Amino acid sequence: MKTAIVLLALVLAGCGSTPTTSGPTTQRATTTPPSSTASGVKVPKVVDMRLSEARELLRAQGYRVVEEDATGQQRQVLEPLNWVVTAQLPEAGAEALSGTEVLVKVSKPTDTSASQEPPKKGAVPDVVCLDLQKAQDTLQAAGFFVLWSEDATGQGRQQVVDRNWVVVSQSAPAGSTPDPSTKITLGAVKFGEPTGSSGCKS
Repeated sequence: MKTAIVLLALVLAGCGSTPTTSGPTTQRATTTPPSSTASGVKVPKVVDMRLSEARELLRAQGYRVVEEDATGQQRQVLEPLNWVVTAQLPEAGAEALSGTEVLVKVSKPTDTSASQEPPKKGAVPDVVCLDLQKAQDTLQAAGFFVLWSEDATGQGRQQVVDRNWVVVSQSAPAGSTPDPSTKITLGAVKFGEPTGSSGCKS
């Protein structure tokens, strides 16, 4: 009888156990995003801008600005406001990474007014629309050395750096032949200022 009870207990214990099974572990798939690469931005148009404005715009977008005298005279830029951008490379709209070198060719508004022919001795040359330094050099080359300049706006400012001023009037008419000792007065305004009826670019 005891043997039967023991066997029954063993059977019941076996029925109450739950078999365990081991299976493969399921893991959530992870996706690594592709590495992003820096893309260029479009180079802004700076042609016809003052060099001071072009510098500010290009540098704000991370470009390095290199300047070149468009006339080939290799002049140094002392006052950016006196210069205008005539060409750029890369051109406007091209894509370029930050840090790219942008070449801007610049000239002065007065460059197109300069005559390529030497002045005639004894005859007053037309120096309106030249920068003040160039105007004085041209008059002296024609034999006139008694020269005076004044602020054409009436503000009484002194022309400390002659290349920063544009001649808008001259007291001796172009083509006249006064005595070489005649005083010639040149009225001038600063680059970027109105030039009145002279029509000069500044």
